[in-house]
Amino acid sequence: MNRIGAITAPLLLMALIMLVSESAAIVIDCYTVGAELYPCLPYIVKHSEEPKPSPACCGDLKALIGKAKTRHDRVRVCKCIKKTMRKIRHLDRRRAAGLPTACGVPINPPPARHMDCSRVDMNK
Repeated sequence: MNRIGAITAPLLLMALIMLVSESAAIVIDCYTVGAELYPCLPYIVKHSEEPKPSPACCGDLKALIGKAKTRHDRVRVCKCIKKTMRKIRHLDRRRAAGLPTACGVPINPPPARHMDCSRVDMNK
């Protein structure tokens, strides 16, 4: 192996390790949760005429739940959902609570403003 190859190979290996480490450690923050739930707004506001959540809404909700791998992640997502729900003007609480069921995403208990996030179960 020449000198350039001897230097490049370890650097390439370090870069690969860093890339794998970063992708494994996904940080779920409330901004991400809000962004993932944004497509659901037309369905969960009062007086909505949407008969069901959009495919984008359900897909993003499923993706969000899929990112919550650990108990810590699930509690964090739960707290962010509560925080996001408090910010939505004209929220239809019944539709918001029924969103996981409407999308076929099991969350128990369903999202509610006063739910205990320490009890949340996202089938993990």
